[in-house]
Amino acid sequence: MGLNDIGKVKETTDVELLHPATGEVLLNDDGTPMTITVHGPYSSTYKAISHAQQNKRLMKAQRTGGKLNLSAEEIEASSLDLLVKCTEGWNLTLDKEPEEFSQDKARQVYLDHPWVREQVDAVFGDTRAFLG
Repeated sequence: MGLNDIGKVKETTDVELLHPATGEVLLNDDGTPMTITVHGPYSSTYKAISHAQQNKRLMKAQRTGGKLNLSAEEIEASSLDLLVKCTEGWNLTLDKEPEEFSQDKARQVYLDHPWVREQVDAVFGDTRAFLG
């Protein structure tokens, strides 16, 4: 076996949402699993967003003589922003109808349902999720 036999890196993956208490896959009314599609840490989208955030921090540090003071709130907001911008779409129901995707709605879902954010965040540390 060689490295090339392991698989190619995928740009995106679908995260199946699980019930936070039972671990069961959440289903839409049509029986399909609720999923959120995200760009992975090896994707050009993820890297561009991450680099932009890091460059912004570096510029802030340069303006303050090399000192970078970030609050916990700034770090959390930056993390959420990265997650929102890496979210490409979804197949999920919020109320009775399938919910149309937008980044604003994604931000609201992650804020209103922190367990969804935790599940999606967790996939970024799972290399297997981004190999095809």
